[in-house]
Amino acid sequence: MGGRKILVELKKRRFLKYLLFGDLYFQQGFSGTAVLFIPLYFISIDIPVEYITVIVGVSVSPWIIKFLWSTVIDKYIHKGRKYFIFVGGLISAFCFFLLYFIDPSNLIIPFTIILFCSQFGQTLLDSAADAWGIDISINEDRGKINAAMNIGSVVGAGLGAIILAFIAQTFGYSYMFIIAGIIILINIILPSIIAETKKLIRKQKVKKLLLKEFKKKHVKLLLLFIPLIAIGYGIFNYGLIIYAKKALELSDIQIGLITASMMVSAIPGSIFSGIISDKFGRKKAIYLSAVPASIFVILIIFSNSIVTTIVLIFIISFFGYGVNAAILAFYMDATNPRLGGTQFSLYTGIANFGSEGAGIFTGSIIVLLGYNNMFLISGLVTIPPLILLYYINIKN
Repeated sequence: MGGRKILVELKKRRFLKYLLFGDLYFQQGFSGTAVLFIPLYFISIDIPVEYITVIVGVSVSPWIIKFLWSTVIDKYIHKGRKYFIFVGGLISAFCFFLLYFIDPSNLIIPFTIILFCSQFGQTLLDSAADAWGIDISINEDRGKINAAMNIGSVVGAGLGAIILAFIAQTFGYSYMFIIAGIIILINIILPSIIAETKKLIRKQKVKKLLLKEFKKKHVKLLLLFIPLIAIGYGIFNYGLIIYAKKALELSDIQIGLITASMMVSAIPGSIFSGIISDKFGRKKAIYLSAVPASIFVILIIFSNSIVTTIVLIFIISFFGYGVNAAILAFYMDATNPRLGGTQFSLYTGIANFGSEGAGIFTGSIIVLLGYNNMFLISGLVTIPPLILLYYINIKN
């Protein structure tokens, strides 16, 4: 009986752990959809496509440089992770509320600055959540934890796509920022009531520890691999919304419904990759997902109907979220737990540099080369980093 009770208690703890990170990433997916819909917002007020991706790219740049303030999370590790989750959530929600009152057609610079600040809050929350995940996870369940994060994110994005698209088309785009702010406030309640494991570590020298990590061979290779593998994702992610709106001529609600229905394939893709990652290794899971994802992205070029294109997008979603679950677990493995905020944020920040940097130029790629070449480039740029991955062996 004693053994059975312990097993039940362990299962409860695992479930609560998965629920916690699913909850945190749900709000991130939901609020992220509001940001994702900004190109549609700007198209509706006749801002040129080549400027849209630049403005949005600058606004979300905190995701690239978030390691700069993530050092605070590790320096004051004794305060705990959820303290910074709460602060970041409040900042982000407040800024989303402010966006409701700003008309980007007349005040594009203030709009961009406030959007930037909202993403600063999100990155503070995100870095603290990731550090908490590293604190309480072991190698054998990091794949599944990242799958839970993926699922929370995609469910949030899916519901956000339906709800925000309806609100934007019915009441106006500015109202979607109010809803996003409310969702953030609701979803930081759960982590605030969950007890956090006490740490004995007090103030620590983050810079010294980080420099020591940089001397490791696998870290040096990772710093090259990370931005390269993210480039194709950035081009595809930015280009797909514009392609759906301009080339396929879909309405905002249709785009929202398609985005929402993608979670039907994204959820099993995340679970599949998370299990494979924990059981057979991160690299195998990455290859099993990344190679098919690239192939199906390129196949969009040969699609001659909206139905075929949507089917391909669903398949890409399955494998794309699978890549994300495995690759983030891979980055967690390569992170010193004492630098859970800084080092992991550095990895994901560099990934965002690759994706958002590529995204900024996606509008120009579409204008100069067309949609087919945009999808071709998105698929092909994944090949070199997958070759480099073979030589990265994590040794901590």
